[in-house]
Amino acid sequence: MNSNYKPSLELLAAYLSNRCNQEDKDKINAWLSIDPKNGVYMDQLRTEWRYIDEEPIQLDTKSKNKIWDHVYGKLRPRPRVVVFNPKRFWYGAAAVAMILFFLGGGTVFFIQKNAIQEQLQHQLTTIKTNTGQKSEVLLPDGSVVWLNAGSKISYHNTFNQNDRKVILEGEAFFDVKENEDLLFVVETASLDVVVKGTAFDVSAYPEDRHTEVSLVRGKVDIQNKKGELVRKLLPNDLIRYDKEKNVYAFRQDNNAIQYSAWKNEELIFENESLDVVVKKLERWYGVEMDWEHAKSAKRYTFKVKTESLREMLQLINVITPLDYRIEGKQVTVRQR
Repeated sequence: MNSNYKPSLELLAAYLSNRCNQEDKDKINAWLSIDPKNGVYMDQLRTEWRYIDEEPIQLDTKSKNKIWDHVYGKLRPRPRVVVFNPKRFWYGAAAVAMILFFLGGGTVFFIQKNAIQEQLQHQLTTIKTNTGQKSEVLLPDGSVVWLNAGSKISYHNTFNQNDRKVILEGEAFFDVKENEDLLFVVETASLDVVVKGTAFDVSAYPEDRHTEVSLVRGKVDIQNKKGELVRKLLPNDLIRYDKEKNVYAFRQDNNAIQYSAWKNEELIFENESLDVVVKKLERWYGVEMDWEHAKSAKRYTFKVKTESLREMLQLINVITPLDYRIEGKQVTVRQR
């Protein structure tokens, strides 16, 4: 079988409801055996489609109100929060659940279409990672997002229909699938990133003083929260917004890869202040650090990849002599 083959949502719906022919079943079974991720995808569909065993709704004009109440109840917004395990992939399947529901019996009913869409517009899918974890996310439009530790993104269930907007808290790397008709927008508390198709890193942790955007490929527009254009970025450009001073700093000819190296299990510091180093290490290792003199004027340049927390502290000890104590998730550091 062609490794690029992927069954349509309609065919998967028929498979899950045991309504497809043997040839299609064989194709889907072969597809499931090619890659374990395909099995994860199918499991997510089964989980999302809670009504797989229900009889299809028969449209009867005499009981239209009753049918509408039944459908409306199932579509009532229920915000979902997914906490990622670093070994899992999330395939957004909320839209698939709706398709499967309406495909029951082979007849598609469009009941109160506008009311249904209005409900979906208020329904959010939220995906988050804990500290010490990183995850890869496939969005409904085919764009890929890598979430750094302690981060989350949210999007409405009409994503890729009327718009492609995601809300970010924390840090994420976006590889956006190009779509000339629907701009892709990353909304943060401080600024918005508007693109058509490109790759870039956004760091927007609520507790951090700065919000940063670093561009790897393509072009992006940086807008303030009033929708006004702040700057157009080209590859290797970086913009940093200071939330305390309400000012922007812009740099060209950066090594943009260093800002997204975390998604490849690598953390790079180049002339970083100690307080920035401490915050990133806390998220990287999933610990809380009590670091004396974290506001030190010293700057640090080093790299973390496979080193354990203890090995990393020994590495910093070469640069700045220190004593440390590790007790579970609590780390105490004192400089000599």
